Amino acid sequence: MALKIKFRVLLTQCGEPIENGELIIKEGEIVAISPVEGEAEETLDLSDHLLMPGFVNAHCHLGLSALENKLSPAKTFANWIGDLIPLNAALSDEERIRAIGMGADEMKASGVTGLADYVADPALLDSIFDLGFRSVLFLETIGFQEEKAEAVAEEVEAILKNHESNCNLGIAPHAPYSVSAKLWQRLDQLAKKYGCLLSTHLAETDEEIQFIEKGGGPLVDLLKDRQVFDMNWRVPGMTPARYLKSMNVLSGTVAVHCNFIDYDMDTVQAAVFCPKSTRWFRRTHILPVRKMLDAGIRVALGTDSLASNDSLNFLEEIRMADKLLPDVSRKEILMMATRFGGEILHFPCGKMETGQKADIIGFRIAAQGEDWYDLPFDPQCQNVDFYMADGKIRA
Repeated sequence: MALKIKFRVLLTQCGEPIENGELIIKEGEIVAISPVEGEAEETLDLSDHLLMPGFVNAHCHLGLSALENKLSPAKTFANWIGDLIPLNAALSDEERIRAIGMGADEMKASGVTGLADYVADPALLDSIFDLGFRSVLFLETIGFQEEKAEAVAEEVEAILKNHESNCNLGIAPHAPYSVSAKLWQRLDQLAKKYGCLLSTHLAETDEEIQFIEKGGGPLVDLLKDRQVFDMNWRVPGMTPARYLKSMNVLSGTVAVHCNFIDYDMDTVQAAVFCPKSTRWFRRTHILPVRKMLDAGIRVALGTDSLASNDSLNFLEEIRMADKLLPDVSRKEILMMATRFGGEILHFPCGKMETGQKADIIGFRIAAQGEDWYDLPFDPQCQNVDFYMADGKIRA
């Protein structure tokens, strides 16, 4: 059945805004945009709304949602990881599942229709997939000891080969400091074999730089304390991005954080900026968004996890991006929150054109004459007023 939706303004994210028009949705897809041709069995009057593509949360760890308000920024990033591990291990399955559901509800209420989530526990895959997002679930993989690389890779391949749901799976080697070169290469091979996206945390902290370039710092102590350090490891002696590029495993990888990527921007094709997590950690050295956009590199937005954020409200993320990125326009921030996220994750959404999936959000317009791109940044707005995912309206 076709549905006609009347709107006041449509932010297409692939052209100029369209005012006072209509669009037709059929079988979960946008089939026509004003002026429309053909009839629809049902009409929805949103002529007082601004409509736009749903937000894409391009980096999240829903499995850590039960750690909300249980951690604070530590003296070092390695200390924070050391604090997180036992707290996370102590969670019950019930606590974890309940918190995942609550986090998902908060994202949906604030307009998230697309999701890239790092899943450390494969037992959570179906629970997260069933939340109803257009998603790619990255199998978060850790293994610094080279002698265990093959065994870890076999575990990942078993999941890719045997998982029975319709989950869109990706692979996430956790970071250059937590995955051996051998395991990186095996995971890259698996990604090619099974047609999976790759994603990783990259150049996140100066501790990571110190570890990969010089073989020292707090991350060495963390790995040794956890008894997972490889005593035969050879220090790469280069930046994390150059290290991964030297192994030919960075092409096409979605690189998250990239706070220290300044001189290595040419190594990445897609990046994710997590505004509120960046502020939560009190970081002053952040992903060079303006330079990346000017270089033609697509940068998306993510929430990261509730272990390093006080909410998963995506409207708060775009507003924090607005504060942290004074040289990036609101129009560009909304592009990062929608189209660029969809493109780097290979989703058929993120812009309003025929053939795209009908993942649409809307805001009721209170005043006329405002810049349409300013409306989602209104601090009084905590939730969207209209939410459609795959052509289905959510109350």
